[in-house]
Amino acid sequence: MNQARPTRYPHLLPEDAELWNDYIEQYSPPHPTFLYDVAVGPGRDPGDSFEDSIRKMALQLSKRRIDVVGVLPDGIDIFELTQSAGLKSLAQAIVYRYWLTVTWQLTIPVSSSIICRSYQPDVFPLLLAHDIGLLVVQPQNHA
Repeated sequence: MNQARPTRYPHLLPEDAELWNDYIEQYSPPHPTFLYDVAVGPGRDPGDSFEDSIRKMALQLSKRRIDVVGVLPDGIDIFELTQSAGLKSLAQAIVYRYWLTVTWQLTIPVSSSIICRSYQPDVFPLLLAHDIGLLVVQPQNHA
């Protein structure tokens, strides 16, 4: 890829942005559109002891945030980015797939994948059991 690679994406840590760029470069995903920092779910209400404006803001700010959503004409792909895939990223992939389907009221297929540099081997059977993809992406030399 000869063009400049973005170094910042909404909500992504610099090392996850680099991981995402390496994934794009190595796999050339077919998605015409990627969305970043996608808010899903209901959020968490701090309670009726707070003013409505504060409650509304809290609900919006506390929604779950998906790293990347890839949009295809016939399906949606969720990408969770992490340096080392483990139980946290497994749970995120499961929860995000559910909440994206509910929030967007989707009737098309939604898949989840974890993109990482490494993974904890004990989560691999769980990834298979929950139909979650795993892509281990090697760092690229960008000199």
